[in-house]
Amino acid sequence: MQAVIRPALPGDATAIASVGRESFTWAFGHLYEEGTLARYLEATYATAKIASSLEKPANTYFVAELDGRVRGFLKLKEACPHPSVTGPGTPWQTQKLYVDPSLLRAGLGRRLMDAGEAWMRTRGAGSTWLVVYEGNDSAIRFYETLGFRQVGVEFHDFERLRVAFKLMEKRL
Repeated sequence: MQAVIRPALPGDATAIASVGRESFTWAFGHLYEEGTLARYLEATYATAKIASSLEKPANTYFVAELDGRVRGFLKLKEACPHPSVTGPGTPWQTQKLYVDPSLLRAGLGRRLMDAGEAWMRTRGAGSTWLVVYEGNDSAIRFYETLGFRQVGVEFHDFERLRVAFKLMEKRL
């Protein structure tokens, strides 16, 4: 069955939180001590937090639904400038892109990004930017194939963990 890419609905919060926790743990769990990972997941992917985020006017979510289940999501943040992003117009942030790990390389991420980029273009965005963990070579290659280029480096801290990210930009 073909996946359906659609705007997220308030009722998708639990599924989005679940995909986020599972995908984040699969990709980045090895960086965290067990207790730290649990606290990060609760702070970032609690269903109530996702539900609140879905209601914010500056946020746009798309989901990939397969066989009636949300299996991936994309979160965009409108009008989100960054000093290293120099593209035309007001940039948007591509804040999160997660796909069920069992469906990686099945095209869901690309389809979510295509939908998100089309959405941003219709709203006047001249560019989008994101951060990707510097050790996530497959994600970096994926974004490069979509036309993103590195424009900087950022460090994010959570408790005692400091992680380096590549800052990437794409002109739309």
